[in-house]
Amino acid sequence: MSRTKRKVRETHQAQQQCPATGRRKSSRTNLSTAIVAAMTAAALVLSPFAVTGQALTASAAAANQAAALAPFEKLEIQNKEQIQYAIKHNLVQPLNTVVKKDGYQLALKGFIADKYSMIILYTAQTDSKRAFTSVGPQSHDLQLKDAVTGKVISGRKMNDAIVLGVSPAKQSNIMHGAAVIRLTTPLPTAPKKVAGEFVLTSLSGSELKQLEAVQAQMLEETRKAFAANPKTTSFKTSPALLKKYDALKGKIKKSPPLKVAFEINPKVWEQESQMLSPEETLDVAGHKIKMNLELTPFTTIITLSSDEQGLFKDKEFLKTFNADYYPALMVDSGNGKYTLHQGRTANSYTDNGMKIMMESYFQLNQPKSICIDFKNVIKKTVTQQVIIDLSN
Repeated sequence: MSRTKRKVRETHQAQQQCPATGRRKSSRTNLSTAIVAAMTAAALVLSPFAVTGQALTASAAAANQAAALAPFEKLEIQNKEQIQYAIKHNLVQPLNTVVKKDGYQLALKGFIADKYSMIILYTAQTDSKRAFTSVGPQSHDLQLKDAVTGKVISGRKMNDAIVLGVSPAKQSNIMHGAAVIRLTTPLPTAPKKVAGEFVLTSLSGSELKQLEAVQAQMLEETRKAFAANPKTTSFKTSPALLKKYDALKGKIKKSPPLKVAFEINPKVWEQESQMLSPEETLDVAGHKIKMNLELTPFTTIITLSSDEQGLFKDKEFLKTFNADYYPALMVDSGNGKYTLHQGRTANSYTDNGMKIMMESYFQLNQPKSICIDFKNVIKKTVTQQVIIDLSN
């Protein structure tokens, strides 16, 4: 039987950090270790030859891929940690798909995925007098379909893609970015080929500077309002600034649909998953709650369940849970210190349970242990804490 170290305790310390593993008491747990593939990075290394079909030597292919991914290693956007993690562990399928239309050029550089998420790395370019921007509803957009079946994978009504990008200094007409799709329903089998339509937004260079200046003024207004009254829960932008902001938004230009398609290498999709099922239960507002975890390279799924029929549909229980048991995923990579390793989180409910999906990026780093802090949302105090030893 595998062993796991777990600690559940009450505390009133704000922002408490998980303790070092050596100071924890251990208890037995029945680890349901259904490991789909061996936990070694070597087994997950993708062959550039297999993906591109080009007759390149291994060293030349690796050099080409490294050069193509270089702009994304220090990309300052949401999900940057996941992207860096994927590059480090060779989990990026190289792409070389380019489309040009009406002064816009889009080049797909890489694809990252597991059954719960997809990330498409891209570089875009437009007229040197224009600048890429993303403002509210006029943001960059991606619609993605299964090219064989025609089924929508990502659209405005489901699995909405978040298309982010950053321009190099003094080159606002160039953008390196990522389109991130979180799948609300996992896809156990990879589509053979996908087809997408990107729409990118831009302003003239002078208009972008004006917009940034107005946004800075709006932020300063908000800062002063909250400094004057820290208990303020809402604030309205002054009509004059809002008028300028709306006028500039109206000048944003959308590109024509930039249509792309590429085949998915099955090796990208076939990532390992690890199932953990501790025997102990959580005490949530007097109710005994079971916990199961699934770890994939880019997602951690926490499933909470109860033998009480309808508990997770009970409004009073959910009110307490959502206020006092917001989970934070911490990871100890071996130095005794826990650091946060999660991005966006989404919840879904059934009559007797809930599923918490977290964007994460630690599994292939061979962590020593993981810690889940359940916190009070307002007070930021730890309500309960679960530690699982992964060293074995």
